[in-house]
Amino acid sequence: MKKASIALALILALMLSGCSLLREDGEPSEDDRLVGVYITESYIDSFDFEAYAQDNVSALLDGGEISREDAEKYSQRIYAEVTDGKASFPIEGVPLIASRYEKDGESCTGSDYGDKLVGVHLSINSSEDMEALELTGELFTNSGNGRVTAYCNPVYQQADGRIYLVPGEGLTADSGGSMTFSLSNSRESSKEDEPGCSTDITLTVTGRYPSDKLAVLLYSSDGALLSRTEYAPEDMPEEISADGAAWAVFEDYTKDFLGEPQVIRQLIPAGSDEGFVSLHLEQGEIFYTPRTTYLKSE
Repeated sequence: MKKASIALALILALMLSGCSLLREDGEPSEDDRLVGVYITESYIDSFDFEAYAQDNVSALLDGGEISREDAEKYSQRIYAEVTDGKASFPIEGVPLIASRYEKDGESCTGSDYGDKLVGVHLSINSSEDMEALELTGELFTNSGNGRVTAYCNPVYQQADGRIYLVPGEGLTADSGGSMTFSLSNSRESSKEDEPGCSTDITLTVTGRYPSDKLAVLLYSSDGALLSRTEYAPEDMPEEISADGAAWAVFEDYTKDFLGEPQVIRQLIPAGSDEGFVSLHLEQGEIFYTPRTTYLKSE
């Protein structure tokens, strides 16, 4: 009897715990369009225990377990607040999204990827029968603790414009290196005068040890070293003046996937459109913030 009383008290507490982030059925409908992924550091638990408890009080009091089928049934969507085509979810994460929004009375498609991703590319190919969207990007994560983890949660857009995510898969590796997450969806249009749509999303997650320091070496056109300046990763500027140098070597002092010291070097001519991408970690985060530095000529 005591065990049953405790179980009942727990169920009632969960049922009366207030508002939830979870709304509506979790399974995307056929009319909802895949528009991206939302990357999080940990698994998103969208299991609606309140609804489950209401439907299965007897089973819980008898010590019953939650089956996989039940978990899928009671997993819910998590909706975003959308402003000017940008989605804001009530969970910390990194968006890689290309959704539709209204601008000056017309429907547009725009990308939303925040400041953690590099190499983001969005392409849209339209024909009479199909609108094909391809979205790619790369995320760097800290492998200093010997493990690389990122959870990729699919993001959908409803016909009314609302955007939501559903819990997705985790990418995990025991050391550095790159992992690729791919997600695709295609459907025919239900209207004669409207093309169908397809979406292909590719996210590369790369594990890296934190940089100990960065250095910029400036060289003249005859190969003479003019200067060498060191920077902390968080202090790397977005522009460096060539000061008469013809080219620069950017050095990244870090570790390889075995944890051994290594220096990654990149040569960039002055005035080039090519930039040097450095990575630094904000306090308490595992996803790096990238910064591109350009070598500017006078």
